[in-house]
Amino acid sequence: MVEYVNGSISLEKLEIKDIIDIDVLQDFLDNFALGMNCAAVSVDRDGKEVTRPSYYRDFCQDHIHKSRIGDERCAECHNQMGEEAARSGKPYIGHCHAGLIDFAAPIMVNGYHIGTVLGGQILNKEPNLDQMKHLAMDLNLDSEDLASAAQKIDIVHDSNIKAAAEVLYVVVNEMAQSGYSRLEIKYLSNTLADNFIQISQVVESLANSATDITDSQHDLEKEIQGVSELTEEIGKIMDSITQIARKIKIIGLNASIEAARLGEIGRGFSVVASEIQHLSENTSTTTAQVTVLNNDIEEKLKTTIDNSHKTLEVTEDQSAAMEELYATVHNSVELAESIRKLFTV
Repeated sequence: MVEYVNGSISLEKLEIKDIIDIDVLQDFLDNFALGMNCAAVSVDRDGKEVTRPSYYRDFCQDHIHKSRIGDERCAECHNQMGEEAARSGKPYIGHCHAGLIDFAAPIMVNGYHIGTVLGGQILNKEPNLDQMKHLAMDLNLDSEDLASAAQKIDIVHDSNIKAAAEVLYVVVNEMAQSGYSRLEIKYLSNTLADNFIQISQVVESLANSATDITDSQHDLEKEIQGVSELTEEIGKIMDSITQIARKIKIIGLNASIEAARLGEIGRGFSVVASEIQHLSENTSTTTAQVTVLNNDIEEKLKTTIDNSHKTLEVTEDQSAAMEELYATVHNSVELAESIRKLFTV
């Protein structure tokens, strides 16, 4: 299981199977072992086999490993060679306890050792039969059978052994690095897709809000326009009232003249005429004040309408921009999802 720490892959817990297809690795090692006339197997950082042994020699498989002591010594040799390869970060070539030549190619990712590919079970010269007999006695094995098995081991030139170790190291580490990069891209694509989805949701909300604001701004402008029309109507009514006040004033003047002409008889009528004139003057004064206020309202409404037009233009532009941004982000979400699918195993 791949683990992430602070957004990065935990290399301490990374395993070979996380970045390399084991079936592909098995096929490669099988063909490599057959082509290079050697054995091969991959192990994790703890020395546990990850692939099946490829082209193991009868000398090792049917004899050395049949002995408990021999099997334990082989495990120790593998661990030692793996540790040396991991320490140096490059292929290591050496002799095993049975006198065969083995090599170890470390699998490294960004400086971390995650496993080792072991190869070998070959010789660079004819086996020493006396040493083989001594080894057989030490491991409690049949000396003749062991010597016969040793003579079947391939003899490979030192330069070929070195080349085989280098090839194994380069190819397997290229597989590991490629798999690790793929894992990183998969993680980044998942993160990118998730982030774009969140952004898309926020932008969609903002786009909806921008549309609501635009609609509200349209409604507000209609209401303001309605108020403006009402002030115009009020102005017309004030004009009518002013004209009526003037007529009343004329009537009052005429009444006063008529009352003066009548003398004592017209004194009561004179009081009424005076009240009519007073009413006319008050009406004219009030109408004038209302007209001034109405004019002020009209001026402020005109300014408000102008500002409303400007605000509406801005909100419409913002709404259009948000819709365009939402379309762009939505497209980015689809692209991120496509990338994620490419790296979904």
